[in-house]
Amino acid sequence: MKNKIIILISLIFFSCENEKNNYKPISSGRINSISVIIDKVDWDSNIGDEIRNSFASEFKGLPQIEEAFNLNQIPYEAFTGFGRTARNIIFINQKKDDKPKMVRDKFARPQLFLEISGTDQQTIIKNLKNVTNFSINEFQKGEIAENKRRILKSTLNKTNLEELLFLSLKIPSAYSIFKQENKTIWFQKLLKNGSSNIIASELNINKEVFESFGLRDAITLRDSLNKSFVPGRNEGSYMITEQAYMPYFSPVKVNGFSAKETRGTWEVNGDFMGGPFVNYIVKDSINNRILYFEGFIFSPSQRKRDGIIEVESIIKSLKIFEKN
Repeated sequence: MKNKIIILISLIFFSCENEKNNYKPISSGRINSISVIIDKVDWDSNIGDEIRNSFASEFKGLPQIEEAFNLNQIPYEAFTGFGRTARNIIFINQKKDDKPKMVRDKFARPQLFLEISGTDQQTIIKNLKNVTNFSINEFQKGEIAENKRRILKSTLNKTNLEELLFLSLKIPSAYSIFKQENKTIWFQKLLKNGSSNIIASELNINKEVFESFGLRDAITLRDSLNKSFVPGRNEGSYMITEQAYMPYFSPVKVNGFSAKETRGTWEVNGDFMGGPFVNYIVKDSINNRILYFEGFIFSPSQRKRDGIIEVESIIKSLKIFEKN
């Protein structure tokens, strides 16, 4: 009960506010980057360590270690003009003691501005810890929205998804239909050294099974689908979930629909290939069925975080139509 009261108080004190002002420029910045406004001395102190531990921790489900966010330290004197248009900002205010505050569109749009106040190191670190989970979640949601916005600049016109599965995804025009069988379709975008991939399918399983679906069930389902649909380069080889590392599994929402998310790494049985994946088993409450979506990256020796964020954004653009 005590913990619930603390959480409730935190939510009351720490909420997102909208900054109402006149015209604001369009925000800028790479996907999953945060500008941290703090002087160099404090950046190299325990405050900086706490910021890095919280916001630059390991991004889940990648074969190599990549940080959750790229952090860019900016001194206070440089936080003017274009420097204020970053899409994500953490501002360390050492001139007052106040509750943490997140403001939307303070200097640009879209923008999330997180202000952490405290006149001593201990207070600043305490306030950071209190809002880390909330802040990370808000920054991540903002990056998914930014990816969707960028995707909408040039989308794939013909996806066959509405005719085949009674749904739509906002897919960049750089993708094309790579393979289609029955009620499963595979989109692929060629990269400089590999490919980015999305699979959408209607599953032939009872919708009542969804509620009890766990990690082992998700792995079994994934491996079964990919064995028949995603072959490797060698004859008889096929994609499987990497057995050396347990994937992350959690209940989530995909554009309002209940879903089970799995993040991990894949490999090919019978070949030396691998990479990260994220998939969603989605409960379609409109048509009483279960849908499956997966994004996976093959890009040897390259960073893969932004690719996974892109395919996640595409899947989370999901819209479902009622069957005739």
